[in-house]
Amino acid sequence: MQESNIAWTDSTWNPTHGCSKVSAGCDSCYAERISRQYGHTDDEWILENADANVTMHPEKLEEPYALDEPSRIFVNSMSDLFHSQITDEFIRDVFAVMRNCPHHVFQILTKRPGRAAHMTLEWPENVWMGTSVEDKRVAERIDLLRDCDAHTLFLSFEPLIGPVGDVDLSGYDWAIIGGESGPDYRDMEHEWARNLLEQCRDQDVRYYFKQSSGSQPETGTRLTVKNERFGVFEQRRIRELPDLPAVTKRARAALEQEIKDGAEA
Repeated sequence: MQESNIAWTDSTWNPTHGCSKVSAGCDSCYAERISRQYGHTDDEWILENADANVTMHPEKLEEPYALDEPSRIFVNSMSDLFHSQITDEFIRDVFAVMRNCPHHVFQILTKRPGRAAHMTLEWPENVWMGTSVEDKRVAERIDLLRDCDAHTLFLSFEPLIGPVGDVDLSGYDWAIIGGESGPDYRDMEHEWARNLLEQCRDQDVRYYFKQSSGSQPETGTRLTVKNERFGVFEQRRIRELPDLPAVTKRARAALEQEIKDGAEA
């Protein structure tokens, strides 16, 4: 488990490792690049190599218990928890840990929303479940995840490599928007991101503009939007987050009181 440079989270936790490319958003996968760079996997992340590339790490299940500071934790930044190689039993083991750590918020992203939505799971309030949508070709993922029983649903339009079009965001709480980063990044038009901002505003969904496209992460963290009053374009930093679930607020308050009582003893 380690601290993260991803703006919308605090730490990353990887009880599984490796994945398989499923759509154009995966073409320049940073996780594959890092994994192969450091020798964790040797083969291309395609379905034919999934047996070798996708692994479960039960020895990492206990890691969130050691993190005392209440945090937002991105689950599997180097994998997809709902990959077909990950067993139902192991997914339930991961959920048991998240359920036992209500003072943390766990953020999960998948490109396999059908499995996430239809597995029989006990969804704790402190788990935010999301799916990635890079352009209109995979917009059906939005409808697939909507059936999920998670208390907080979100969408990651990152890397945004094309327009998404008009979409139904009902049932969703949050949208992350970001351009691709890395040596072979593809350009993101701010017009695509502005269109999503308008849809989020119309449908009461929180909006988080992470970055423009660029060779380095956190390149251009301000969105170009039109100032309706003055009729000019300006740069705005829009980084909204969902509300913390009640269970997390209670757990964090109890933890703070425990620390205070210990200091006064």
